[in-house]
Amino acid sequence: MAELGLEQLPRHLVSRLRDHLVNLFAMATNHPGQLRGFPGSMPMTMSRRHLSMICAMDYVVLEKSDGMRYLLFATAGAVYLIDRRMNFYDVKPNPYLVVQSDGSEPEMHDNTVLDGELTMNQATGEYDYLVYDCIAIHGDVAVAQWDYRRRMNAALVWVAQPRLYIPDATGTMRIRVKDYYEKVHIRDLFAHIVKDSDGEYVYANHDRSDGVIANHNDGVILAPVRMPYPIKACSALLKWKPPHLNSVDFALQLTPVTDPRTSTPSVTAYIAYKGDRDVVRLREVYFPSAQRREWAADFERYNNSIVECAYDLQAGEWRYIRQREDKETPNFSSTVIDTMESIAESVLRDELVRKLGTRSAPLPADAQETVEAHKEMLASARFRNDFWDADNELYVDVTVMSRVPVPSRQQLGPLRGGGGGATGQGHASRAGVHGTGRWTRGRGHARGRVRWRASWLPAGGGNAGTQTPSSRRHRARHRRGSAF
Repeated sequence: MAELGLEQLPRHLVSRLRDHLVNLFAMATNHPGQLRGFPGSMPMTMSRRHLSMICAMDYVVLEKSDGMRYLLFATAGAVYLIDRRMNFYDVKPNPYLVVQSDGSEPEMHDNTVLDGELTMNQATGEYDYLVYDCIAIHGDVAVAQWDYRRRMNAALVWVAQPRLYIPDATGTMRIRVKDYYEKVHIRDLFAHIVKDSDGEYVYANHDRSDGVIANHNDGVILAPVRMPYPIKACSALLKWKPPHLNSVDFALQLTPVTDPRTSTPSVTAYIAYKGDRDVVRLREVYFPSAQRREWAADFERYNNSIVECAYDLQAGEWRYIRQREDKETPNFSSTVIDTMESIAESVLRDELVRKLGTRSAPLPADAQETVEAHKEMLASARFRNDFWDADNELYVDVTVMSRVPVPSRQQLGPLRGGGGGATGQGHASRAGVHGTGRWTRGRGHARGRVRWRASWLPAGGGNAGTQTPSSRRHRARHRRGSAF
């Protein structure tokens, strides 16, 4: 793993871990047969025919990070990241995932499985693991059957928040839960997408209590709420990209040739997709000559590799974006067709905002409390047609973690069969300095809410919404550019 410098586990050590992970997925999703390959969910490309379904059903929207997809698997005191090829990477130093406990010492997570992406935080220069779904927590596979809001809240309360109180977690890989928005607030999501000085789109939210999030963005994910965690491809889990960023992962098939103009080694390039039985060659693509010479210089690496390509409508040709070293097979034929359909229909951002920005039905009563509590965690920002707030020169405002006040903490009740999916349920208690760090039971609650008192944090820490002065600011002016 180039991102964190972690080494891949040898195959003889992976077999038992892989079987254990697959069994957890099968139990969590009630899958009747043997799961093969990468079990994580795969969004489908959104097109115009999906709009009526999205408007009629309960959906939330998330920014689509331009990062590397990994499952996170915590078991037997270790934490692993698993890529699409089912390669396992032992995360060192240990991220120290602790679960809320009634005991005097926090308990390490075991049999916890999360789905997310490893992204480069453009503000801090460090990698964040951003969680966007939850399969199992501390052995409770029933979590995968909860609705999406409850799954995300479970990842926040049981995984991300407890690490803020543990000194051993300092300096390890940061594990954070992604922002998500109600579909009617998709305008607010787009307001957080800006262009950096290099012309790259970045999702930036510097009002989070756990520090700034700022990562490259290439679209939006639309997640159905009233659906359990879906394994593999799911027709209701959708991704939207602006037409010029819609892409397909092809197999790159190269044939060595000599460039007649320069008498230098070159290649003839073909793209291929996955058919019912085998890889099917689509056609020859006329990539730039400099690109073909680069492939010829490292023929073994690029031949039959998976490459991401976007279709250039003006040129009428596919353009190479990057090599997908995390994938072994190209997209299936149906994915290629769906992507071409999306490009041809060209559902632009403004139409998406207009369609989703009006609530067609009231929220279910059991979701209202969760939604209202979650809205408090998200920063409000004005909507700009070019994704850039000209009146705000601050790109991000970084708060050192040691200055962040202690969030309000509470135990939501037992995971298994428990309710309490809503953040903010009951009365949250403040945490401050009371001797050494320890788990304590709060007062005035039937179950006795469990909270962590940390001696290294300032007394009267306040709640998650409290703002603190920043220790340093990163300012970056962005050049104006066209919208998605």
